Amino acid sequence: MEDNIINPEMYERLVNVGYFEAPHGRTITSYPIPPATEYIEILTGGKVFFEVNGQEQLFSKGAIFWHLSKEMTIHNTPPDDPYRCLVLAFRVKARKRVLPRVTKWHDEQSAIDFSQEALHCFHDNSYDRSVLGRYLYNRVFWEAYCYTLRKDTPDYPLPVKRAMAVIDELADGDFPVSDLAERAGISEPYLFALFKKHLNISPHQYILNRRLQKARTLLAGSEQSIKEIAFECGFFNLECFYRAFKKNCGFTPADYRKRHSPYALY
Repeated sequence: MEDNIINPEMYERLVNVGYFEAPHGRTITSYPIPPATEYIEILTGGKVFFEVNGQEQLFSKGAIFWHLSKEMTIHNTPPDDPYRCLVLAFRVKARKRVLPRVTKWHDEQSAIDFSQEALHCFHDNSYDRSVLGRYLYNRVFWEAYCYTLRKDTPDYPLPVKRAMAVIDELADGDFPVSDLAERAGISEPYLFALFKKHLNISPHQYILNRRLQKARTLLAGSEQSIKEIAFECGFFNLECFYRAFKKNCGFTPADYRKRHSPYALY
């Protein structure tokens, strides 16, 4: 994905926020998107058929359809479960598509809550439309972008998925890789082989990476002492924590915390 994928000059203004409920047993009209306009439809209920990569697929609650100029709105819905959707219309300057036309909100209820918020705020004259428009546009863009990260996650073999799930749950604990292999349902050598093949690292390194990731977050976002953070992240020897952190991040934990203080520029 190209850098700087949102150019502020491309976005002009929010045109409309509406809500559509497809009627039972009736044909829905599909509309072409006008020039210099983008429509976003977010399903809040029901189902809709839509073609992706030449294949018709069925989508449900939480699906995001992002249409550029000259493309057509959704319309093909099962007669027994017609769709309902939020419709956002934005005036923009012409641009190429930088995200998939169809993505999905990270959580269905969150998509519904966002839709209700957008509808309420647009039709409440106390809100500044220019501020609201940028919020709505960027929020949907963020959800669509995050979907591409989730979707691009490789489809690992089941034992690797099991091992990764165990690590995510227990990464801050003290457990041997032999236990991890047993929980994954395979031998320890085979677990090493699978991790090396699909992740290009050992199970030990994967565990270490997860622990250090949590440590970075706590250093930047909490007032816990470095010793407390080390222990919480599964490092029961402070010297080992300092050594691993410096090797991985290039800074000591104390330097990392200082660099990422909210007032580091002052």
